[in-house]
Amino acid sequence: MKAKTLIIFSVLVIALSIFGVWHFGQSKTKSYYSGDAIEYHGQLIIASANTGFLEIFKFVNGKLVNVIKRAAPVDAQVRSSAYNDVLLNQENDNLFVYAASGSTVYKYDFSDLQNLPLANSRRDTTWDWFGHLAWVNGRLMTAGSRAVKFWNPDLEVVDSFNLVNSTNPYNIVPAGNDRWLFNLTGSQVDLFGLSARQISRSLPVNVNLATGNKRVYFDAPANLLYVADDAALKKMSLTGDLYKTLAHSSQFGYDVVASSDEPDNLYFSNGYGVTKVSKIDFKRLASFDNDQLAWPNSWAMGLKLVDTVKGEVVVVFNNSNILVLDKNLLPYATAAATEEETGAATANESLFLRLDVNNGYVGNQVAVSGGGFAANENITLFFGGVQWLTTADASGRFTATVTVPESARNKTGIDLKAIGSKSGLSYSAGFYIKR
Repeated sequence: MKAKTLIIFSVLVIALSIFGVWHFGQSKTKSYYSGDAIEYHGQLIIASANTGFLEIFKFVNGKLVNVIKRAAPVDAQVRSSAYNDVLLNQENDNLFVYAASGSTVYKYDFSDLQNLPLANSRRDTTWDWFGHLAWVNGRLMTAGSRAVKFWNPDLEVVDSFNLVNSTNPYNIVPAGNDRWLFNLTGSQVDLFGLSARQISRSLPVNVNLATGNKRVYFDAPANLLYVADDAALKKMSLTGDLYKTLAHSSQFGYDVVASSDEPDNLYFSNGYGVTKVSKIDFKRLASFDNDQLAWPNSWAMGLKLVDTVKGEVVVVFNNSNILVLDKNLLPYATAAATEEETGAATANESLFLRLDVNNGYVGNQVAVSGGGFAANENITLFFGGVQWLTTADASGRFTATVTVPESARNKTGIDLKAIGSKSGLSYSAGFYIKR
């Protein structure tokens, strides 16, 4: 890992995440925007579920090698076999992979770094649809279509909070303690108090694309919030006082992570690249520009920091590739997405699905609107086993009216799911049945 030469290792990636997140940089390949990474027994492991597959990469002899590419078990209820998110975790001397697909959380054992046997799984029975996984003080957290939930080691829900980001659950970020969850939604950051179980306040941020994938970093000891919004990197208090601002060159900001080797420094991404700055005075210490990579459609979004035996590395989920940088932001390796989209056009915004009401009686009509699909593609709506067909417009949006089906009469809830015929994109929303 001492070599600074960029080494390209292409890997085939197919399918799309159910919670597909799209961005300013347009691409004809499947997009990497998030994932997880860890060092296990001296081996750098990277995982992502952005393609709909669970993909695991190893850093071997200067290359990122794709060693696992697995489709989720087919869920007959939602007619999907796509993963939505993935986490890596070392427990004692074992490496486990947690993955979400629909309303099920899977736990796999990847300790031999070759095979992926199932260790445990749990299906949620409340019609929740998990779009994001995270850790909160050693507890698994899911952010879904109904709630944020905390799970115990046996994959049982032990607490639930009424916090939902219907546009992008990826934007819900734990504070690293038991006090807060941060939700970057629209043009604000909501501060959700865990003890109060509600939003305590909202802080304004600059946002050009309200449906974009963005995450904040909370410095718990200093009680300071850092956010790379669509105008600048900002340091602010939890009451909204703005202490420091560093304008960046892009119209889009994405992620902020703190250095562990150098606690006074942090990294942020803005699509064009990654910048390392001092927390104290926001002085630029190093930068990586995707122009250096000369790889088509590179666009730096999600970041993951990993402590390795040779120093910390920054894993960049870089749209058309996954990139590994050292702490000076010099490249080690990249794994490139090469599979073309199945649709004739790429979505130009995050997926969303909205219902005018979320509960009703059998026979009631429900107005549905959605977006983030491919232009002019046919959309199939599944509602309680009944299908409706509609078509997206040139911007990838659609509207339709469906009826609560007779098949839902003896149920407490059903899902409405929209699937694009060309793009393969899909999104679900829950609906309660009145009696």
